[in-house]
Amino acid sequence: METLRYGVIGCGRVSSRHIQSADEMGGTMLAALADPNTEKAESFAEKSPSNPRVYADYRQMLADDVVDVVVVCVPTQMHAEVTVAAAEAGKHIYCEKAMAPTLSACRAMIRAADDAGVKLNIGQSTRFQAPFVQARRVIEAGQIGDVVAVDGAFPGTATTPDGVPADFWRFKAGAQGHGYVVNFGCHYVDAARYICGADPAQVSAFISNRFSAGQIPEDQFVITAVCHTGPIITIGMYCAPTYTPTRTNGFVIYGTEGVLEAYWRPGGVTLTVGREEPRPVEFDEDLAIDPWLRFHRQFRDCILEDTAPPVSGRDGMLNVEWALAAYLAHERRAWMDLPLGPEFYEYGGPKLYAEVPASDK
Repeated sequence: METLRYGVIGCGRVSSRHIQSADEMGGTMLAALADPNTEKAESFAEKSPSNPRVYADYRQMLADDVVDVVVVCVPTQMHAEVTVAAAEAGKHIYCEKAMAPTLSACRAMIRAADDAGVKLNIGQSTRFQAPFVQARRVIEAGQIGDVVAVDGAFPGTATTPDGVPADFWRFKAGAQGHGYVVNFGCHYVDAARYICGADPAQVSAFISNRFSAGQIPEDQFVITAVCHTGPIITIGMYCAPTYTPTRTNGFVIYGTEGVLEAYWRPGGVTLTVGREEPRPVEFDEDLAIDPWLRFHRQFRDCILEDTAPPVSGRDGMLNVEWALAAYLAHERRAWMDLPLGPEFYEYGGPKLYAEVPASDK
C-alpha cells in the first residue's frame, strides 16, 4: 500500500488526536508539523516515530512538497485561507470543524478542492462516536420503523464546556466569527443528520447568554429543524454554572415502531420496540476501534481508492448553513428556509458575536 505523508497545520489541543492517527493507522506517516509556535510543534515532533519536519509557516511546508495530505487545525476563521492554499498546492485536505465562518468561505474551499482534483474532508468526528454509529445501524435495519423525531441534549458548563480556559481562542467570537451555535452546534447537527439520514428544510432557534457574563458568545441554545422527509429534529445545548459528570449527552430517536436512545458513553444505546421493555443494544465489533482512528482510516482509504470523503465539503457546509440559519431565525424571530439564498453567503452571525472584546485588542 502507498504510504501517504501527512502534515498537520496548527499544533493546538485537537492536533494531538490527528498526529496520533497519522502515526498509528498504517499506510501513513507524519511528515511535517507547522505552527508559528515552533516550540509547541517541536514538542509533538519529538514524540513521533516519523521524525517530522517542523515549520513556522505552513506555506513553506506546502512549498517544500514534503506532504501529500494536510490536516488543518487552525482557528476557524483561517480554515478557508489554509485550505485553498493546500488545494492549490495539490494536497488532500482534512479540515477541522466548523468548516468556515461563512457560506462564501465554505464555497471557496469546495471550489478550490474541486478545481485541484483533491479530496476535502471536514472533521465532523462526533458522527463517528460508537453510540451514534450503532444507532444509525439500528435505524437502517428498520428496528424502529420510520424516524419521526430526534431530540438531542448536550449539557455543559457556562464558562468552559470541556475544561478549556475561558480565554481560549474558540470562546472568543472574533477568532471564529460566531459562537457556540456554529463551533459546537455543527457537531450535533451533523450527528443528527447522520443518525436519521435527513436534511433540514426549515430552521428555528432560541439563543441566549444566561450564565457566562459575557465570557463566551452564548451559553444556551435550542435549534428546531423540520426535514424534507418529515422528521423533526431538536438540539439543545444547556450550560449551567457547574457541571455534573453524570449528565448525558446524546439523542432520543422516535420512530413509528419504537424508540432508540443513543448517549455519548460506553454501551450507551437502548432500544424500545412497541410496548416491550427497553433493552441495551450490543455494539458491533468494529466500533471498539478509536473513533478518530476509524475516521482517519476512512479518509485515507478514500484517497487511495479515489472514492468520496467520509464527510464531504458539502456536508460540512450544510452543517454551517444550518447553524447560521439558527442565528438568523433567532434574530428575526421567524423560521428560516434552507438552503439560504446568496444574500446570506457573507453572513457570519450576529454583529455582537463578530466583534473582538476590547480587552483582546
